[in-house]
Amino acid sequence: MSTYDISNISAGIKNVVNKRFNSNLSAVQAIEWAVIDRHTTKEDISGGIGLSLLYEFISINKGTVQIISNEGFWQLDNGDITTNTFENEFPGTIVNISVRTDDQNTYMLNSEIIDDIF
Repeated sequence: MSTYDISNISAGIKNVVNKRFNSNLSAVQAIEWAVIDRHTTKEDISGGIGLSLLYEFISINKGTVQIISNEGFWQLDNGDITTNTFENEFPGTIVNISVRTDDQNTYMLNSEIIDDIF
């Protein structure tokens, strides 16, 4: 397994989603919303594929991804999703990714597949 960590200090997923859509999602609900394909808080530009692609890849690879944002914790580990809520809030988002490097599969986007080469 190889592990990678990405973090930022910002408003966090919950605050950004709730502000954009005038909603009142919990931190865990906001993370669950954010990992769905094409869900984005951006306006007039493309977005919303990064976390969903990560979710799809980690699912197939049988790796692990953890997202910690605000007081929410969300984890996909070998196909199982676990959530939790922390008492204290992290001011931003942390994404931890563990990828199975012994995986012999080849991965590509659907847009990279050539259906008819002749």
